[in-house]
Amino acid sequence: MLSRRHFLAASTLALTGAPLLARAQPKPPTLPITTLGTTGRAIPRLALGCFPLGNLPKDEDGVAIARLALDLGVRYLDTAPSYNSGRSERLVGRAVAEWLKADPANKRADLFLATKTLRRDAEGAHRELEQSLKNMGVEYLDSVQCHEVHDDWESLFAKGGVLEALEKAKTEGLIRHIGITGHRNPAYLVSAVNRYDFATALVPVNPVDVQHMSFVRGFLPTAVDRKVGVIAMKVFGGGFLLNHKTPEGATAYTPADLLSYALSQPGVVAADPGCDKPEHVRTDFDAVVAFKPLDAQQLRALEAKAPKHQGKQTEWYKEGEPATPKDAAAPDTGR
Repeated sequence: MLSRRHFLAASTLALTGAPLLARAQPKPPTLPITTLGTTGRAIPRLALGCFPLGNLPKDEDGVAIARLALDLGVRYLDTAPSYNSGRSERLVGRAVAEWLKADPANKRADLFLATKTLRRDAEGAHRELEQSLKNMGVEYLDSVQCHEVHDDWESLFAKGGVLEALEKAKTEGLIRHIGITGHRNPAYLVSAVNRYDFATALVPVNPVDVQHMSFVRGFLPTAVDRKVGVIAMKVFGGGFLLNHKTPEGATAYTPADLLSYALSQPGVVAADPGCDKPEHVRTDFDAVVAFKPLDAQQLRALEAKAPKHQGKQTEWYKEGEPATPKDAAAPDTGR
């Protein structure tokens, strides 16, 4: 039997040791954060590209992937009404609603929800915005981006054009910022951002890009000058770069290699790889948590390992449509 003296001594040790044990617990890893261009918003450097969510067989699978990303600290979600006829937006909306309900500390104001419009007319863009708000079940969107801008870029500025609708929606509080996306020719986006103060731009950034109509070389310098917050898409080239082999047969790139390449580029705020499996989210999260900027020599080394540009086999998105299945190097997974 413990004596009273021994009991008090043991109790005192337990009480005084408890804070030490609490302090010894490691903090969970968190994503690095930076400011998104002129928006003034601080966002984690990993975003979630939500195109693949709408292609999954079960709604629950898409919602679970978005929820996992939110639970890990991702705050920028990128979707579009054209992704599987609005299904991606609806799944994002469900995931956001579940996340907000799960914990009172989770706030809508902490999220950056970005969608897009393919319409170039004000009336059509307004209708599409109303549908996007309904699909996602939110009162406002943080960004609506003029989607897939190419040689039609001047139509954005036409009387009765899309920018009129987005500016009006901004004054009404339906959207906070206006962005632009493009993945064919950087010259079109350079012209557009030099004419209008777009807050954000979503463009391809990966090692094969520098070989042909390069956004890394041809657009990012202008984005930096114009203080446009750049989100990197096609980081994994739609998935094909993850399948690329060296001449010796080894895997040329890891997800960490490609995310580091994108995040090391001047002007790139975040990368938004698409994910169609929970393990993709975790892999991308771990890579960005561990991210350290690459120097010029390391960037060139990653570019040197890229496959030769082969039109629709390597960068179909710059050609306007994917290769036929028999010619495609790999299906586009949204990665």
